[in-house]
Amino acid sequence: MFWTVALPNDSVVVNPGSGNAELHVHNLNIEDYFNFPNAAALGREIDATVSFDVVWSGPVSRRVNVRDAANGFAGEFKENQATVAFSATEAGFTFTSAPASTSTSVFAEVGHERNGIFFPQGTSR
Repeated sequence: MFWTVALPNDSVVVNPGSGNAELHVHNLNIEDYFNFPNAAALGREIDATVSFDVVWSGPVSRRVNVRDAANGFAGEFKENQATVAFSATEAGFTFTSAPASTSTSVFAEVGHERNGIFFPQGTSR
């Protein structure tokens, strides 16, 4: 697994039952590798900082319950709307997205899934 980072617990607020969630990350130090092949090869990088705010909220337009015992996967998902604001800074470059209020949501979903050892073998959901 790569491109993951631990975030403080207070960065995430989620209520999958209502279809609402928030992710707020500010001034996260990262390495900008410019493109996937360079990153996969651990090539040249520049230190950068990113901030983003993602908010998933209602109205819930569809509820989806999935159970796939053959592949050991189950989940309950709520389709809804999401807004995003993003900024990044590195030496000589800064990018700031339009405000989150201007976001257009094509697809968003909040849910709870279970797989692997967390997949409940004996339940119907």
